[in-house]
Amino acid sequence: MKKSSITLVIIGLVVLIAIISSVYVVREDEVAVLSTFGKINSVIVDDSDATIVEGNLLAENRFVIQVIASKGLHFKIPFIQNVDIYTAKYLTYKSQEEIINTKDDKRIEIQMYAQYRIIDPVRFKLSVGTKAEANKRMDEIVYKIVIQSANTLNFDQFFNQTTLNELLDNKQIALNAELLESYGIYVTDIGINRKKFPDSNVASVEGKMTLQIEKDSEKLTAEGDSEYLQAQASADREKAEIVATAVEEAAIIKAAADAESIKIIQEALKKDLVFYQFLKRMEIYQGMEGTTIFVDDNNAIFDMINGYDLNMTYPAQ
Repeated sequence: MKKSSITLVIIGLVVLIAIISSVYVVREDEVAVLSTFGKINSVIVDDSDATIVEGNLLAENRFVIQVIASKGLHFKIPFIQNVDIYTAKYLTYKSQEEIINTKDDKRIEIQMYAQYRIIDPVRFKLSVGTKAEANKRMDEIVYKIVIQSANTLNFDQFFNQTTLNELLDNKQIALNAELLESYGIYVTDIGINRKKFPDSNVASVEGKMTLQIEKDSEKLTAEGDSEYLQAQASADREKAEIVATAVEEAAIIKAAADAESIKIIQEALKKDLVFYQFLKRMEIYQGMEGTTIFVDDNNAIFDMINGYDLNMTYPAQ
């Protein structure tokens, strides 16, 4: 190959590389900053964010920076100009777990999150430059806002999601003004995704719950014993009343029976007094079994031993 041909090939490669190096693409979910030897010349952002970026540049007297509100294919000077491209998607910040104190001095372990995106890539490039650095700023600013909010709420209010969200929403307006001005980022959502008692407090809480349960148990036991004694006393009274009534009724029945018995005996005596005497003497004989007695022959008992006289006359009734 001739020397001239080689030169043409080299020139062609250089031109091709120059053309390729002069072209860059900014996708719809990206923003970009164009710099010449480190000095920012232009910025490519979403059309909806262009006014905000222009306001920031105006506040910083950066009139020479052009704001381009169109994505797609763009050109730069190869080897002289440089392009920094950042995502315009929502980024997630998640804090470390920390222990905070509520207004009523209750300790809670929380972890918070925030959704944010890059609106002003110029301010973002100059202040932080990377997502990692941006998250550090979120620790310093956003997390501080959450802690300050928690310190104004009592324990019950902190666990009321509506109350907490309203408070954070009110803080978010001033927060975004600071974030946009300082770091070019905008927070769209702040929340707390974890709330729990610190492990060191669990044993204390369990101990208090145990003492409360024991106290309630003792109270219920005392109330139960009192009700038992009252019920027992009432049962004893009812038992005494029932027994007294039964004894009274039995006495009345027995008295009526005794009276009836006496009446019957009296009626029987009227009918056959001699026969009654005979029966009584038979009882005497029964009691004399095995006993030796001496009587004369005039004793009336011999008349009875000789038999009951059926022809005996009886007193008139």
